[in-house]
Order: sequence, then structure tokens, then C-alpha cells
Amino acid sequence: MEIVGNRGGYQWQLGDQQWQQTAEGGCSLSSVGGVKPAATLVDLDYLVGARLTESDTYLPSSFAFCPNSGAALTAIGYQAQNRWLPPYGDGSGSRVVNDACHLDGAQQTVKQLFERLQNSAERDLNDSKQIIELPRKNGLSFFAANLGGHREALFALGREGSLFLWQRGSEKWLELRPEGHPIGRNRLENWANSVSLCPAEHGQHLLLAGDEGAVLVKVDPLNLKYRCQRRDGRALAGSGDLEEQSFLPLVLEDGSVCLVSPSANGWERYPVEGADAAQMTRLSAPIRDHTSRRLLWIGEHGYLSMRQGQALQAQWHPWPNGATAMPEQGPPFQDGYGLWQLIFTAEGQSYLQLDPGATDQPKPIKGYRLGTGHLSFKYNIRLERPWDTHDESITPTTREVVYPFIEFSSDKLLLSMRVEQNSTLDDFFKSEQPVDAQYRLEQVGGRGFGLKAHVSRPWNAQWFFFDNALWLYIDSSGALYRWNA
Repeated sequence: MEIVGNRGGYQWQLGDQQWQQTAEGGCSLSSVGGVKPAATLVDLDYLVGARLTESDTYLPSSFAFCPNSGAALTAIGYQAQNRWLPPYGDGSGSRVVNDACHLDGAQQTVKQLFERLQNSAERDLNDSKQIIELPRKNGLSFFAANLGGHREALFALGREGSLFLWQRGSEKWLELRPEGHPIGRNRLENWANSVSLCPAEHGQHLLLAGDEGAVLVKVDPLNLKYRCQRRDGRALAGSGDLEEQSFLPLVLEDGSVCLVSPSANGWERYPVEGADAAQMTRLSAPIRDHTSRRLLWIGEHGYLSMRQGQALQAQWHPWPNGATAMPEQGPPFQDGYGLWQLIFTAEGQSYLQLDPGATDQPKPIKGYRLGTGHLSFKYNIRLERPWDTHDESITPTTREVVYPFIEFSSDKLLLSMRVEQNSTLDDFFKSEQPVDAQYRLEQVGGRGFGLKAHVSRPWNAQWFFFDNALWLYIDSSGALYRWNA
């Protein structure tokens, strides 16, 4: 540490960081490694690990106490429980958040927010929403991760390949520019769009799907830039991780299909047995099943399964008898017997067990189901199991579509969307016409708070958590809202 005094205060040389301290005790970051940070980079805790004082000013990370008040300063570090990965939080593909997800930040925030709304005069979510300006109007996906910094930060990723960093101190978005090739376009819808975090020497790297292949993104926040490491091809779905390794399904230049995984030596490749790229359409975000050590991408005409073992195995499984699935309606239902996927045939609908060596027969149902993987809905009717029946004389079925986004099972809270619908559910998902939708935070079977919106394709929305707040992005209307807990 080197200290140089002058009439204006002191200059502190702390490692590669130079700080200027005024005679009154205030500090400002002058440079890092000889680079002067842009004035718009105001979140110095993320940028250099600076510690925040009681007066919301920053001090160098080496300061354990505030020189003015003597108060102890909290060290900055990445908190995995505050991460958030699209589409539903922990990167597992499940729409259920429980203690096993280790998303303590989201669980505490949604519980505190619901309790605050219950005890306030606010009638709905519209009364307390904060409107946040977007960096782009449409085609965005949001995630909280530690890309090149010292704590988790909020990022927005555009479908055309743009990448933005949120500054909570100024409530502004900063665009990160590519060094070399840009990220490239990604056509996945919100329910299918997933990312993976890969450990790095400093923070994390980001594995993405793109129209031009698999992309590993390395962020340099000090210079507001990023670099890409690419494996050429065409991504069939979003990336997933299992047992500290990330995977992404890719069609290579010769038409073959494989899973690729970034490594210290480049890209590892794992061929997919029985793959037919033409049939591998509309694949979901990957479902992580720790019990069977598998990742599963649920598709329209079958599912892709990857299993860890003595040797990694990847295989494409067509649905039987020409059946189809609609993965946007929710992930497979999971119970003590394994995973069950809703499939459609000319004879009707049924739930098919996806587990290795399954001997149980498919379970037929009547009507459609939307689910989280735990709770299921038949329009307005909530079912504990998707093949359960209910008494119409006690609870009549209405034409209110309940689309569950995320279920918080410990506190029995649900983030959902509701739409009055007179046509079939199939017609609802095919329609491009705007509808009157209500996005809701509700207690399962109890009270709820809603936000009304007139939007098309209302299921293309993303709820997420960051900075002790609940956020909602609605793609078709280009709206971003926030509710502080």
C-alpha cells in the first residue's frame, strides 16, 4: 500500500487500484490497472469489491472499518443463493423453487413482499409497481450472476445478441460491446431460453445457445466489453448443467447432433444416439434430475436425454406412436415414481413415465393441463396430481386459463398468469391476438394480487428476482416492472 498526500487529500495505491481520498474522508476510485473506469460504472462493489458505508458511499475493499463512523464494513462476495437463471431460477428447468434449489434470496423476497402486500392498503400489484426503463423493447432475457465482478449483478441478454449490465446505483443499463465476434442471434422463446454458469478464475463465464453455435461469454466489466469463445453449429436448445459440467445440444456442420461442453482445452463433444435434427424441434429448457443423474430436453416429437455414469450417454427418444408434446405448457410432473410427461395422440392425452426401465402404463387424462412439475391446473381447477379427477358439482370448471410460472412450495406461493378463454387451450397458444391477462402473486388456494395487461402471447414473460425485489418482464408489450420487498 502506498499513500501520497497532497493539498486535496490522499491518493491510495492498493494493489492495482488507485483511490483518491478527500480531506473530509470521502473516497473515489481513480483507476484499476491504469484504466480509468467509465463514470457510468457506479456499482463499485461489483466492479472492484468496494465496501459500502452506512451513507451509501464506497471505500476500498481493504477498509474493514469506516474511517468516519468507525462502523465495521461488510466484505463483498458472490452469494450463490442470490443468483437467478432463466427461465425459472436455478437452471434445473423445474418451475418449483424449494429449499433444495438454494435460492434463499428469492424465497425470502417473495415471502416478505406477499406479507407486505397483505398488511398494506394496496389492492393489487399495479398500486406499488415501479416501471423500469428497458435497454431494448422486446426479445430480452434476464439473469443474475457474477460475470467478471465481485458479486452477483443483473444482466439483460437480447435475442439479437446484445448484452447489458444493470447499475443499481443509477438505475441505468450499460451496454457491453464485443471484442471480436459478437454473441449472435438466439431465437428461443422465454420458456425455452436457458443459460449456464461456468466457474472461472475471476467470477463466472456464461454458456449460451445461438443460431451460429454454442457461445461461451467472458465479461470484462471494467472496459464494458466481452469476448466470445464459439463452437460453430446450430443450437437446438438452451444449455444446462449437471454435476458441475455444462452441456448444450448442437447440430454440427455435417448435420450430426452432439452435446458440447466447454473445457480448459476447448470443447468436448458427445454424440447423441438416434438423433434426428429435423424431429428435434421446440425443445424446452433442460430438466435436471439429480436422482437419475440426467438432463432432459423435452421436445415436440420426443426428448433428448443425457445421463452421467461411468461414461456419459446421450440419446434421442421419439414419443411413441407418433405422439406429440407441448413443452411450453410446463415441465414434466415429478412424484416419488419419477418424471411424467403429457403427450397427445389421436386417441387423447396421457402422462408417459420418462424414467429408465419404467414399467408403469401411461396415465390417460381428459382435457389439458398446465403445471409447475408439482402443481397442475385444468383451467381454474388445481390438482395435486395431473391425472386426478375433481367433482364438477363442487368446483365447476370455468374457461379461465391459469398459467403457472413459478411455485414456491415451502410458503405455498405462486407466480402465475390468468386469462379468460372461450376457445380451446390449443387455440390459445396458437393465437397471436392480444388478450386481457392478469399476472399474479398469490397464495395457493388463497389471496392474490394481480397486474392487468392487454398483451399477445402472455406466457412469453419472465418473473425474476434481484436486489431484494420481484421483477416482471412482459415480452410483447416491452414492459419491465419491479416490486421491492
